[in-house]
Amino acid sequence: MDPLRSFRHPSHRGVSELYASVLMVGVTISLGSVLVAGALGSIGQAEGASSLGASLQQSASGRELSLTFLTIASSSSCPRYLRANEGTTMTLALFDYGAEGFTPVEIMVNSTIHPGNYSAISPGTMGQYAIALGACAHSTGQTITAVDAQGDEVQVAS
Repeated sequence: MDPLRSFRHPSHRGVSELYASVLMVGVTISLGSVLVAGALGSIGQAEGASSLGASLQQSASGRELSLTFLTIASSSSCPRYLRANEGTTMTLALFDYGAEGFTPVEIMVNSTIHPGNYSAISPGTMGQYAIALGACAHSTGQTITAVDAQGDEVQVAS
């Protein structure tokens, strides 16, 4: 009998450590991708329901506006973003394609309310508004909500 044989471990058959590690990484990635896909689907459904609710509210009130254009006057104190100058004054034009006119009493840009004496927009016409933002902004990715005296809201985005 070999004296070293008693110190050797018996031969066990199984999965090598390399294969086990690769298998665990594969399972983790597949489960993670399933979770991410589910979360993104849930977020998409919530956003769709939100925009549908806003659209139904606008249609029910007869107030339907579209954003015709939005510009930001460049300011030397503001940086450039995506090759576009940023500024502190926004000019926007809203076209009323609804059945009733719309007179905004406040315009909310993202989450900042800008009250003012805004001119009325008759059906089939366009109103142009200049808003002092107070901070640097760019013309893309802005969400504008116009509110009239009755509390009807119309939301548009650039």
